[in-house]
Amino acid sequence: RYPKEFQAGAMTHPDPGMREAAVALTKEGCAWARKLGAKELVVWSAFCGYDYSNQVDYVKMWDRVVDAFQQVCDAYPDIKISLEFKPTDENTRFFAVPSTGAAVVLVKDINRPNMGLTLDFGHCLAAGENPAQSAALAGSRGMLFGVQLNDGYQRLGAEDGLIFGSVHPHMALEFVRWLQKTNFAGHIYFDTFPRNEDPVREAEYNIRKFKTLWEKAKTLTEAGLDAITDKHDALAALELLDLHA
Repeated sequence: RYPKEFQAGAMTHPDPGMREAAVALTKEGCAWARKLGAKELVVWSAFCGYDYSNQVDYVKMWDRVVDAFQQVCDAYPDIKISLEFKPTDENTRFFAVPSTGAAVVLVKDINRPNMGLTLDFGHCLAAGENPAQSAALAGSRGMLFGVQLNDGYQRLGAEDGLIFGSVHPHMALEFVRWLQKTNFAGHIYFDTFPRNEDPVREAEYNIRKFKTLWEKAKTLTEAGLDAITDKHDALAALELLDLHA
């Protein structure tokens, strides 16, 4: 995250000096990660984007993001740099990297082995995406460094931060299955907002839910779900899910 002084943009700020400051702050985060023995730095900017049509030059904005991450990756090749995209936010209505597809293109443009992505389940929902397809897209290309798990009611632009699998259980299950199918070995983080719930109980429930879905996903694969998806047979998939509920 970047402080409020970057309200007009961090890596996308129109002032070159502010962009340099954002890169320097990101590098400082990498330095602290190295000192603490961490192997990865997750980057999310609330401010890199725009609010209005005709406000920014999209190509220049994109190129600035690419250049900034290249500088960070080159300075700390031993640290994984993982971008967490988000489609919209109260700080920025349109993010510079607003979707999984855009994030995949960004990683390809940056073209550094230590650059990848963190997918937030709720951010995918807010972007109108199917999180499992997002995981497949990034994971099959070796770009998926981490996941942040939660849930929500999928109202456009909303981020509810509810318990993982509580609203979209089938989507959560399929998301986990695609983590398995792409041999995911990155970090798993639960980004939920226990405003009215006991935070410890909620954390414990999230962990239990993930473990349960992980085992169920393995069971469905062993029961032949891959053969069913090869045929695009939705009813057979639903029947198998019911059988192993």
